[in-house]
Amino acid sequence: MPPAPKTPARRPAAARGGDATKALDALNDAITRAQTAAKAVRADVGRSSLGADLVADVERLIRDLRRDAGKLDRAVRADIRKAISPTKPAGTAKKTTAKKTTARRS
Repeated sequence: MPPAPKTPARRPAAARGGDATKALDALNDAITRAQTAAKAVRADVGRSSLGADLVADVERLIRDLRRDAGKLDRAVRADIRKAISPTKPAGTAKKTTAKKTTARRS
C-alpha cells in the first residue's frame, strides 16, 4: 500500500488575519449603524435641550469610537502584514569594512 500523500502546509487562519479583518469590518459596520441611529434620534428629539445635549454626547462618543477603531484597524492590519510577510534571516546584514589608518611620517 503506498503512503498517503502529504497535504501542503497551511498557515492557521489567525496568522493569515482572516478572522481579525472580518471582526474589524463588522466593528466599522456597527459604528456606521450607530451613527445613522444617532442622526435619526436627533431628528426625533427636536429642539428639546435635554435630548439635544444627550444626543450630542452620544454623537461625540461615536466619533471618538470611530477614530479609535480606525487606529486599531491600522495597527492590527500592520501586525498581520508583518506576521505574514517573509522576514530576512538575522545573518544577512551588510557588513562594513573598517577604515584603514595610514602611518604618519615624521
